[in-house]
Amino acid sequence: TYMLRRVGIAASVAAAGAATLQRRAAESHAAAPAPESLAAQRPPSVVRVAPLDDPPDVTLEYFALRGLGELPRLILELTGIPYDSVYHFGTGVYKPYAPFGQLPVLRDGPLLICESGAIARHLARKACIDGGDAADKARVDMFFELAKDLTSKKSGIHDPASADGKRLPPPPAPRGGGGEGRSRPR
Repeated sequence: TYMLRRVGIAASVAAAGAATLQRRAAESHAAAPAPESLAAQRPPSVVRVAPLDDPPDVTLEYFALRGLGELPRLILELTGIPYDSVYHFGTGVYKPYAPFGQLPVLRDGPLLICESGAIARHLARKACIDGGDAADKARVDMFFELAKDLTSKKSGIHDPASADGKRLPPPPAPRGGGGEGRSRPR
């Protein structure tokens, strides 16, 4: 079981009002100081994006930062699937039950899934946003893989010395009276 010390209600923010949310956040954080880093030794934090009286079947676990858990979290938010979001810090409490000892991990009822791509595809199928027919599904997979490729090579945009950066063309000059365009050093 998780040490569920803090439970937020992100799905009912509009109904409850910002003042209530701020009060609850202040009360929940009074017991533990804010972490100084992701390596802080503290129990996971849980945010419930579902009514309190109806626990969700879906739980997404990732570190308390954006990264590989962001796309699954965005799919859950966009589709309105109720879920618990577990934010981990430096304790590694997830390692014994995570299939490959790493995050993100998604629990959907009895199903336990790891690997961000598999989680995103599962959630897309669950929410029926994975395409209407075989051709649509293939296009969705194609663009998903393209996005992964682009994301893995984005460091080349900022680091011209990287192998990927050397293959990128220089950025185009601005149009219309914007002065000289800057190009990356090669």
